[in-house]
Amino acid sequence: MTVRSPFCRPATTLVEILVFLAVFAVVTGLVLPLLYSATENRLLQQTASLVEHNGMEALQALSYRAQAGERILAPPPGTVGAIVTLQTGSGVSNPTIIGVLSGSLVVIRRATKQILTSPQVAVENFRVRNTSASPSQQSFTVSFNVSRTLRLQSSHVYERPFEALFSLSPDDAQKGDCDCPAPSCTGNRFIWSICENGQCSSASTQLDCQD
Repeated sequence: MTVRSPFCRPATTLVEILVFLAVFAVVTGLVLPLLYSATENRLLQQTASLVEHNGMEALQALSYRAQAGERILAPPPGTVGAIVTLQTGSGVSNPTIIGVLSGSLVVIRRATKQILTSPQVAVENFRVRNTSASPSQQSFTVSFNVSRTLRLQSSHVYERPFEALFSLSPDDAQKGDCDCPAPSCTGNRFIWSICENGQCSSASTQLDCQD
């Protein structure tokens, strides 16, 4: 007579393994989409925050530069351009040029270039309208889009438009100016001059004209 030990149990059958695998597949199929959806929502919220932050920071930087400006050198009154050039009273920042280069908003003070926006976002459709009513009442509007692309199962692009009006406080003394030629586009290159020791010389910093 064979005595079965109370500690022994039958081996797992093939049916039990198949049932376990089926249950695991069903649970995984239900849980993974929830986890993916939660991750996607979190990334979208982070992207929206990043885009909003960069757009507001750009507007604040533009406001600061406008307050330091004496005159709008480009674009001419009543016209629209992709680059704004300001005459300032300080030799280290005259002229101040703001535009888009390789998807980033940049400011050039005299000949020194500074990037204002994060490389994680793209700035597009930067447009400046000179809305000056008179030489003593100078102003301009700026509009642009900030976007970021998320590479998930399918590409998601979060884009936000920004727009603002900026007013200058012109100084009739025209400090820092030595009658240099007005900035202009030659081909696809934006050309401007800097005043040094009473003489005008072409800036070595390069900036492409944006259509």
